[in-house]
Amino acid sequence: MEKLFQAIWWFSMPAIAAAWAWAVLWSFAAVMTYLSLKRHVRSFVTLTIAALLGVVIFRIDWQTLYIDGQFWLHRDEFAALVAEHESGRPLTVPWWMKYLSMDGQVQQQGEVLYLPVFEDWRAETGSGIAHLPAPPTSRTLVQTASGDLGSPVRDLGDGWWWVE
Repeated sequence: MEKLFQAIWWFSMPAIAAAWAWAVLWSFAAVMTYLSLKRHVRSFVTLTIAALLGVVIFRIDWQTLYIDGQFWLHRDEFAALVAEHESGRPLTVPWWMKYLSMDGQVQQQGEVLYLPVFEDWRAETGSGIAHLPAPPTSRTLVQTASGDLGSPVRDLGDGWWWVE
C-alpha cells in the first residue's frame, strides 16, 4: 500500500499543475472574449472573480480541511475504536479508515492509538492522528515513523490529536 501512495504522489503534482493551467487558460479566454466584444465591465468582473477564487483556493490549508472533515464525519467510528481499545478487544478498522491510514491499520503504542496518515519515503518523518488517554504535555511523544517521534500539535476533539 505504501508503494501505491508513493506512486500517486508522483502523478498528483502534474495533475494539480494541469488543473491550474486549465483554470488560468479558460479565465484568460473568457476575459479576452469579453474584451473583444467590448464588454469591459464583464471582462473586469470575470478577471476579478477568477483572481479571487485563485487566491482563496491557493490559501486554503487542504490537509487541515481534509483531516478535520474526516474526523467530523466519522466521529462515532473513532469513538468505537477507542472503546474497543479500552476494553482490550481486537481493533476493527472500518473500511474507509484503511484509506485514511497509510498502512490501512491503527497502531497501538501502549495506551496511544495512532493512524499514520503521512510518512516520507525514507520513513524519517511522519504525521497522523493519535488518540491520547490524557491531555498532552510538552513531553508527550508518539512514534510517527520508524525514524521520527512527533508531538501533538492540534486538538481534533474527544482525545484525538493531529501529530507531527
